[in-house]
Amino acid sequence: MTDDVMQAAMTTWAAKDLPARLLAGQVAKLLNCTPEDVGILVSAGTLRALGRPKPNAVKFFSAVELIALLADREWLDEATKTIGQHWRRKNAQRNGSTFDKQTEAASPNSLARAEKISAISSVTE
Repeated sequence: MTDDVMQAAMTTWAAKDLPARLLAGQVAKLLNCTPEDVGILVSAGTLRALGRPKPNAVKFFSAVELIALLADREWLDEATKTIGQHWRRKNAQRNGSTFDKQTEAASPNSLARAEKISAISSVTE
C-alpha cells in the first residue's frame, strides 16, 4: 500500500471519530450490509479480524485497514460477489436446486486480492 493511501485512510479515520477497533455491527454499517454478511466475508478470507479469535468469540476489525479496503474498488467488488455467492448457494440448498459451480469459481485476480489484504494488514500492524 502506498504512503498516500495510508495517509488518506488515517485522515479519514481521524475525521470520522471512529475507534481503532470495530465490532462486526460497526463494520456492517460502514459496508452497508448486515453483521451476518461480515461473518461471511471473514469466513471467505475477504476480511480479517484482529488477532486470532476463536470461532465463537467477539471479533474486532481494524478501522484504518477497513477504510483502506473501502477505498479499493476491486476489493468492494470481490466482497459483493462473495456475499452474493453465499446467499445464492444457501438459497439453492434451501430450495433443493443445484448451485452452478462455475459461478462459484474464484476470479483470476482472487489470489492477488488476498495478497493485497495481507499487505494492508501488515502495514497497519
